Amino acid sequence: MFDSGMVDELAEFYEPDADNRTGLRKAIGVPEFDRFFKEYPPVGPMEKEGINSMRERAYEEAVKAIKDNTCQLAKRQIGKILRLKRAGWDLQRIDATEAFRAVLTSESNGGGEGFSDVWKKQVLEPSVKIVKRFLME
Repeated sequence: MFDSGMVDELAEFYEPDADNRTGLRKAIGVPEFDRFFKEYPPVGPMEKEGINSMRERAYEEAVKAIKDNTCQLAKRQIGKILRLKRAGWDLQRIDATEAFRAVLTSESNGGGEGFSDVWKKQVLEPSVKIVKRFLME
């Protein structure tokens, strides 16, 4: 996320006195970097700013907080999924990994071919089967 420009995007989203307890402002990354930006206000793309050791430390703390929060979120989600399974829900897993790999590979090669076939075979068709089976029961 960081390599894809997350910090620059958060810098654009930053509002000094915004309430981070509602809506999109609760998303992982926003409150952590709001604290960082209050101390080190964004002035442009992050890589163009001068870096000092205190700023670097504050940045690393924000990144660590995001990673910790993401890990906690994943643990809570897994716990919820396991509770649903124990309660008797027939949960199905659809893995879109290969479809996303096909997109990334085709973008780096300059074309979009292959993605739609992989998506159809590994995501769309299994999803339709699951929904049909659910509706027929």
